[in-house]
Amino acid sequence: MLSQFTNIKKLFLLGIAVASTKVMLLLFAYFFEAEDYNLFNQVYYTASLIILFGSLGFNIAVTRINISFNLVYLSVAINAVLVYLFLHIISAPFHNLFEIASILLYSVFISIAGIFVFHLLFSGRYKDYVLLTLLYSVLHLLIIPAILFLKVSLFTILPVISLLWFLIGFPKYIKMDNPSFKHFAEFYKVGISAFVINSAVSLALAADKYFVNHFFNLDVANSYTFAWGLTAPIFYIGVIIEQFLFSEANPSKLNILKRGLILSTTLVVIYSVTLLVVVGFFPGLLPSSVNSGYVINILALMIAGYSFYVIFHFPVNAYLFKSLGTEKQKTISLIFSLIIAVFVILYILIMQGIIAINYIWLLVVTWSYIFTLLLAKIIIMFRKDNEAGIQDPVIEIKILEP
Repeated sequence: MLSQFTNIKKLFLLGIAVASTKVMLLLFAYFFEAEDYNLFNQVYYTASLIILFGSLGFNIAVTRINISFNLVYLSVAINAVLVYLFLHIISAPFHNLFEIASILLYSVFISIAGIFVFHLLFSGRYKDYVLLTLLYSVLHLLIIPAILFLKVSLFTILPVISLLWFLIGFPKYIKMDNPSFKHFAEFYKVGISAFVINSAVSLALAADKYFVNHFFNLDVANSYTFAWGLTAPIFYIGVIIEQFLFSEANPSKLNILKRGLILSTTLVVIYSVTLLVVVGFFPGLLPSSVNSGYVINILALMIAGYSFYVIFHFPVNAYLFKSLGTEKQKTISLIFSLIIAVFVILYILIMQGIIAINYIWLLVVTWSYIFTLLLAKIIIMFRKDNEAGIQDPVIEIKILEP
């Protein structure tokens, strides 16, 4: 009974911490004018892509490889610069050198801090993780008074916030014992493998916001981003269900999938229906920086597509990492790499204007990508082969778009 209470307490605190990062993003829509809200989203989701690839699964790699802090810093900085150069070549999101430097500094410090804050969670120090995650949200909320009352530029305040988060958390970071420079290649290998499995979906969830805020008109961009902020909690419901399934004593397919599907369907439907009713009947609750008509339409589409995905994805994922061996996971990693490559090419064609789309088709592309990943995973998981029983699993951690 005591252990169950501890687990519930842990899930509750982790849920509050993660939810704070999403609430923080929604609040910007209520305090900023439409143009300022759009600018923030352009910067934030550009940084999100840089952070995603800059971190490159290193949060998992530092738990496996004893490597120097300096090499982690260097790796993140190099990755971040390369990712921004790639973005600049295909879409040129920003042209001012000060703005580019600001986004890069913000991305690098957030990436490094995020890697070592996750290390705290992985090592069981979840209270430190919760406190530092809440600090992340509070520091970002300081952007609102800094811009509205102190008239500070967004590009000035962002690097300061990221540096503060890094420095405040630094004393708590887990220091390496006798770190070595010899395992640099292995560090990247583990990181890339973790990235492919854990961040494949996050890539789409960041890429569509990057695209919509840079290439769509103001009303659609702000409304799409805000609608996503309202939709995102269904993914956190899925994560909580997945963690619950990990704690199940019976790892059989019937037990994991049946309980998971029942739980996920029930909770996701309750949240989705409640959200649609509230927004539909009380559109005045929406901020003035978004178009309520667009929000309601986009939200209905997002809820429909992402709810269906979440209901199946998290129970299937729990069964994969709890009950199946590493060979299945390695095969999935390889197939995911191919799927990612195909859809990255598709996104490049869209950004280049070769393929013209609206927000409905952007959602269709995003759904096509994540459901292709899910279908590929299911086919590989339930394929008959001669694989031995349960082996030590590859670490699976949900890294959702912030």
